[in-house]
Amino acid sequence: MDYFIPSSQNDFDHIINGFRKKTLPAKEWTHEAHLIAGLWHVANFSYEEALNTMRENIKDYNLSVGGQNTDSSGYHESITVFWVWLLNEFWQRYSTNNQSFEQVCNAFLTSKYCDRAAAFTFYTREKLLSREARLAFVSPDVQAFDFDVL
Repeated sequence: MDYFIPSSQNDFDHIINGFRKKTLPAKEWTHEAHLIAGLWHVANFSYEEALNTMRENIKDYNLSVGGQNTDSSGYHESITVFWVWLLNEFWQRYSTNNQSFEQVCNAFLTSKYCDRAAAFTFYTREKLLSREARLAFVSPDVQAFDFDVL
């Protein structure tokens, strides 16, 4: 795997705080940064609050770095729901009292669950990448979300 794995508390803080304050440079808003921010939210809030906060923060962040949230680019509702669901499932199953957030996060980032194509276990490419799925949550068309099949 060829991507950035945070190695210090400062690395995590830089990503999480930069995302939340909309100061993270756009080039650093990678797949992994999305996942780090999402996992932090599910670790610190209820599932629903984490999902709602991520929805708003991603939209706001995109605008803050000059992006747009349209029916063909920017924020994607079904992908956000999928990843927050998956991160929450991972957090509920793999976080323990003797592990830090950073340890659990790095375990996720180095696991099979981090795969960019994970959502395609549940969705066809056509369905997930549709305008409809970008603008509103659409249910999976291959099979229902099930952590154990990944």
